[in-house]
Amino acid sequence: MSQLFLFFFIGTTLPVLIMGFLSYNKSASIVEEQVSKVATLTITQVSDKLNMFFKKLDDSSMMVLNSKMVRSILEEQHIRQYELNQKVKEAKDLLTSIMINSPEILDVYVFDIKRNNSVLSADSMMSIPDQWDSAWFQQILEANGQTVWFGLSDTSYLKQTSMGFPVFGLGRAIRSWDTGEVVGVMFIEVIGDALIDELNVVQFGDTGYMYVANDENRYFYHPDPTRYGSESEFELPQGIIEYNLHHNKTLMIPSRLNNGWHVVGVVPLKELTADSASIRSFTLWIVFGSILAAIGIGYFMTRRIGNPLVHLSRLMRRSEAGDLSVRSANVGPSEIGQLGRSFNKMIGQIDLLIQRIAAEEAEKKKAEIRALRYQINPHFLYNTLNSIRWMAKLNRTNDVDRSVTALVQLLEGSLERNGVFITLGEELELLRKYMVIQNYRYEQQIELQIECPEEQQDVLIPRMLLQPIVENAIFHGIAPLDDRGLIYLRVSTQQQEVLVQIEDNGVGIVADRIQSLLNDGQEQSKHGMTHIGLRHVHQTIQLYYGGRYGVTVESPEDGGTRVSISFAKQRGEEIYVQSAARG
Repeated sequence: MSQLFLFFFIGTTLPVLIMGFLSYNKSASIVEEQVSKVATLTITQVSDKLNMFFKKLDDSSMMVLNSKMVRSILEEQHIRQYELNQKVKEAKDLLTSIMINSPEILDVYVFDIKRNNSVLSADSMMSIPDQWDSAWFQQILEANGQTVWFGLSDTSYLKQTSMGFPVFGLGRAIRSWDTGEVVGVMFIEVIGDALIDELNVVQFGDTGYMYVANDENRYFYHPDPTRYGSESEFELPQGIIEYNLHHNKTLMIPSRLNNGWHVVGVVPLKELTADSASIRSFTLWIVFGSILAAIGIGYFMTRRIGNPLVHLSRLMRRSEAGDLSVRSANVGPSEIGQLGRSFNKMIGQIDLLIQRIAAEEAEKKKAEIRALRYQINPHFLYNTLNSIRWMAKLNRTNDVDRSVTALVQLLEGSLERNGVFITLGEELELLRKYMVIQNYRYEQQIELQIECPEEQQDVLIPRMLLQPIVENAIFHGIAPLDDRGLIYLRVSTQQQEVLVQIEDNGVGIVADRIQSLLNDGQEQSKHGMTHIGLRHVHQTIQLYYGGRYGVTVESPEDGGTRVSISFAKQRGEEIYVQSAARG
C-alpha cells in the first residue's frame, strides 16, 4: 500500500519539482545577469565622472605648466626685484583664477627647484614648511613631468597639519622649454569632500560598495575613511569575477580610470537578487499544492487497490512464519482475485514441497560437504601439468618424478576413501606435497614453516581443510611480491579447542575486504585446487563443529595476512554424526 501511494505521490510531484527547479534557476540567472549589467553600468558612469573630475584638475595643472609668467620666474637668473614682484603678482593672480574656476581646489603651489625665488601660492598669508626634501616632492621629480596623484588624507600634504576634512593632490614637474631640465614643481591640493560625497551615493544593496584603488592597489577611496591609503585585501580584477566574500556570492566589477587608477564595485548578489525570492515562493506554493493533490489521489487509489494487497501481504507474512493453513478469501474475477487464487495454490504446493524437502535436508547437508572435498580446480591441474611438461622437455627427470608423485598424493588425499576426516599430521603432510608442486612452479621462492606439537598430530580434522588457506596466501599474498615468500603455520591448543594460525609475508588485504571474504556468498577462490575459498572453509568448520568456531582473518597495515582456524578437539566423526542428526 505504501509503495502504491509513493508511486502516485512521486509521479505527481516529481515533474512539478523538476519544472519548478528549472524555472527558478532560469529566473534567478536572468535576475543575476540584469543585476550585473546595472551594476556594470553604474561603475562605468562613476568612472566617467571621476575621469571628468580628474581631467579638469589635470587641465588646471596644464594652465600652470604652460604659463610663461611662471616659467620666467623659475628660469630667469638675473631679474630686478621690481620686475620679479610684478611677475609674482601676475602669477598669483593666475593661480587665484584657477582656484576660483575650480572651487574644489584648496590651493596651488609652485616650488623653485633651485630655491632662488619664493614659493608661488594663491594663499599669500599661509606659510608652509620646507617641502624640497619631502617624499611627495621627490616622487614628482622622479615622474619626469607626468602627473602624480596622491590619495585622500586628513593631513595637508603641503602644510603638514590636520585639515579637519580629507584632501588629496596632484603634482607635476615643470621643465624648461629650452633645456628640458626640471626648473620647478607644481602641487595642487584638492578638497576631497565633493568627490567623497559623489562616491558615497553609490551603493549596491545593504552591504555592497565601491572603492577606488591606485596602481599600487592602495585605497584612494573606501566607504570606511580609516582605510584610506591602506592596501586592498582584494587583488585587482582584470574583468568581472565572482568572489566568495564571507560565504556570500559577490561580483567584483572593475573599471580602469584614465590616470591608471581602478574603480571596483563589490556587488553582493544575494541582496540584489532578492526579487527572485518571490519566484521561489510561488514555485514552493505550486509544489505544496501538487503534494496535497498527490496525497489525495494516492489515498483514493490505495483504498481501492492497496487494501486487498495489504491483506494478502499479511497472509504471506503468516505463511513465511510457518502457518501454511492460511488462504485468501478474495478470489473474484479481478486481477487481485486472480492473485489470491494463485496464492492459495502456491501455499498448497509449498506445504507438499516442505514435507519432501525436510526428509532430504539431512542427506543434502552431508552431500554438500562431501562435494566440497571433491572439487579440484582445473586451472591448478593445468598449471601443474604444464610445469611438469616443461621440466620433462628440459630432462629434469628427478623434478618430474617428485612433481608427479606429489600430485598423485594430493589427488589421493582429496578422495574420501578412509572417510571425511584425517589426522592433522596427515593433512600437514599433504600440505608439504602441495608446496613441492608450488615451489617448482615459483622456482623455490616460497618457504613453508610448520610448528605442530607431536601430541596434536593425531587430532582429526576435515580433509583438505588447510590447503585452500595456503593456496590463497600464495596466489593473493605472495605471488604479487618481488621478494621471497614465507608461510608460517602454527598449531596450538587451549583446553578443548584447537587453533591453527597460518601467516604469510604477502601484500596483505584491504581492511574493507576482510569481512566480505567470510560473509559474501559469491566469494570463492578463483584459483586453487579445491575451489573452496575462505568462506567454504569457514562454512565447513561451522557445519562440523558449530557456530562458535570458524575462520578469522587479520591483515596489518604494513603487509602480511594471518588466518586463524579454530575448532573443537572432539573427534570429528562424533560431531559429524551429531550434525547429520540435527540436519
